[in-house]
Amino acid sequence: MPQFKVKKTYEEVADYLKEQIISGTYRPGERLPSLRELGETMGVGQSTVREAISSLKTIGLVKIKQGEGTFVTKINPEELLSAFEGIRLVTKRDIYELLEVRKILETGTVRLAAERRSEEELARIERALKEMEEALKLGELGDKADWNFHYSVADASHNEILKSVMLSMSETMERTLKASRQKLYRTRTNPEQLYQEHRDIYEAIRLQNSSKAEEAMLYHLLGVEKKMLS
Repeated sequence: MPQFKVKKTYEEVADYLKEQIISGTYRPGERLPSLRELGETMGVGQSTVREAISSLKTIGLVKIKQGEGTFVTKINPEELLSAFEGIRLVTKRDIYELLEVRKILETGTVRLAAERRSEEELARIERALKEMEEALKLGELGDKADWNFHYSVADASHNEILKSVMLSMSETMERTLKASRQKLYRTRTNPEQLYQEHRDIYEAIRLQNSSKAEEAMLYHLLGVEKKMLS
């Protein structure tokens, strides 16, 4: 276990914990050590660990149970691959849960894409972005271009399981993207904002800034969640 200096930011602690969860050191449903134990192990203050845990909770990677502790969310690739076969979103809760899964998957996926993308893969992401721009100019929804953008990011991650999960989600995601854009387009400024959010994601991938890419993706998905469920 590496020792963290006190000056390390909560983002770095969150990144380390995320890697531990993804690698299986902490498994789905397992309770994480206490704030004190994590702080002592990593050599940081409990407030830093608390902020790191809060950021992991935001993307749905952990759940905090009052009086019991922090637990890893019970989601794994095999469950996801089967869970999305023929799923139909009916309630706001269904939509919320899909967006929760997207936050878990796509923040990690875009981070890998920023680190691993080739020039050809970057060009595919840019083409999808240009398709979105054209749809915006024509006053169209651009939901297909939106899906192409997110799948192109998954492709650039060079992780076959992530790509398989995205494909398994494709029908559900496409329906949800269309529905979300129909709702979001009722407000005049939303289409331009959505385009800019995707552009920010693209720019971070282009610059191979993985932290910025993850931040931009989370900002985008949190915004969609807020507007969809309001």
